[in-house]
Amino acid sequence: MSAGLPDHSNYQTKTDQFVSISGAQGVAQVIAAQNQSVVYGMPGGYTVQIYDALHSLGDKVTTRLVREEAFATVMAEAQGRLTGQPGFVIGQGAWVLGNAGIGIMEAHLGCSPMVLLVDATEGGAFSHLGPYQVGSGGYGAYDLAAALKAITKQTFVAMDPTQAFQMTQLAIKHATTGEPGPVAVVFHGKSLFERVNSSIQPPVGPINKRLLFNGVVPAPEVLAAATVLFDKAESPVIVAGNGVRLSNAKNNLLEFAEQTGIPVATTPAGKGTFPEDHPLATGLMGAFGHEVANKIIGESDLIIAVGTKLGASDTANLHPKLIHADSQKIIQIDIEGLNIGWTLPVDVGIVADAKWGLKELAKQRMSAQFDGKARVAKARKVLGYFDRNVSSVPGNFSGRDAVAILGRYLPDGSIVTCDAGENRLFMLRDFQCCGKTSVLQPNGGGGMGYAVPAAISASLNTNTPQAVAVCGDGGISMTLHALMTAIENEARLLVVVLDNSILGWVYNGQRGRIISSELKQFDYAAIARAMGCHATATDDPAIFEQELVASIGRPGVSVLVAKTTREDRYQDVMSSLHTKDIYAVPEEP
Repeated sequence: MSAGLPDHSNYQTKTDQFVSISGAQGVAQVIAAQNQSVVYGMPGGYTVQIYDALHSLGDKVTTRLVREEAFATVMAEAQGRLTGQPGFVIGQGAWVLGNAGIGIMEAHLGCSPMVLLVDATEGGAFSHLGPYQVGSGGYGAYDLAAALKAITKQTFVAMDPTQAFQMTQLAIKHATTGEPGPVAVVFHGKSLFERVNSSIQPPVGPINKRLLFNGVVPAPEVLAAATVLFDKAESPVIVAGNGVRLSNAKNNLLEFAEQTGIPVATTPAGKGTFPEDHPLATGLMGAFGHEVANKIIGESDLIIAVGTKLGASDTANLHPKLIHADSQKIIQIDIEGLNIGWTLPVDVGIVADAKWGLKELAKQRMSAQFDGKARVAKARKVLGYFDRNVSSVPGNFSGRDAVAILGRYLPDGSIVTCDAGENRLFMLRDFQCCGKTSVLQPNGGGGMGYAVPAAISASLNTNTPQAVAVCGDGGISMTLHALMTAIENEARLLVVVLDNSILGWVYNGQRGRIISSELKQFDYAAIARAMGCHATATDDPAIFEQELVASIGRPGVSVLVAKTTREDRYQDVMSSLHTKDIYAVPEEP
């Protein structure tokens, strides 16, 4: 027990309306009351008290021990994005703040529900003297709550036991209502160690109630205005974003597109929300998107934006050849009203999550029926689609070819995660999401080290037939110990490493003036085998293909290292709208 905190192990209180419990016990009961709660993290500091309380609840809560707090937040973020249910991250505040920003930031920018339960380790009566690891924000301390506020939707600070579990309830509500996101509770020691005292603290209602909310239904007059635009349109297009995935609306999107005959393009974060082998699919939009998608969007007279902010990154910095609000009509569906018309003026804004918005639009019995399949087929014939030739030979293996091969063999419904860097761009352009197969990419911060823990979460929290992480040698270097977390949690996944011994995006933007972008060669397959993985490395595309087929469905963790060429460049996957290479260093005079 830390200095200054009283020992309450034998504390007894007189009960009146209920049996008095500690703040930590109340927090544990709130977690257990949620549907199939999962806790990610590592016990430490005062949060050991919460873990101790969870221990007494048996199998009502699943706990996932991780080797580093960053894996906890990424796994929770991926769970929130894939299932809509917030993962709970519990750990000592100093370590969650110091190690785990990647997942919190991605959840904040990508709107994934998450609940962070951390302690200030403030030292009780000694907190004003700046004890070791103190995060209460006073002199000699770092300000944990202030730091978390910068990357969360909301941060609460609990000072007494009633606040501890009531703020945990509030955190769940804030994380899951409106636009989802990460919400933190910072516990001071008294809030976890001490017991509820009903004589001086707010009345305590039932702890074991789970919060349930109805979806937001669009107003009839808004739906009527949208229907008028549909009836007047000749060549509409749907743009699908990450909100379609968050609201579990992929089937609704498919039904709506087929009902109306409207082509569908996706944002990078929305990749996999619509099957890319469907006759209405145009692929990915934007600066690194498919030419088919950009052409179809640019030539459309009505854009239905579903679950996307139409942000600068998605729209090639608001390129006028992609979306031109002066001559196109725009309907935007978003759970957050502030996002509607944020980047571009829209004609009709529907405040609802993607599922409810599409459901209500589908009920309007729109008279218009569009021949989107013919438009898409014509554009694919002229511009090409996922038909790039795979031409690698032994010793000269393209990373782009590797991800294209991966797409050919994965079973329907697979979930593939990727890191930042060139490998992500190759996945977005060359990996085709067929059927219900989906891709998760880092949404906002674009952090390396995301792919492996996100794939672990996909394996553990969904019924996907195959979870796959795709990363470069830079990304796997950051997450080698995530393989240990995968094994310890009995995850089943495949990790594909594109190993060319460079930080590709940096290297190819340095215009030959190479500095701090070349990596030494390591035998990642041997390291993975030492951890207990099945692992292979090859520079032969035929062997890669054989090992890939053998790895699919294999129990445990498999690592397949593709020794790839340095000839692949991010510049090769820039769309025609991406006319200026803003990532490269200046050309020499």
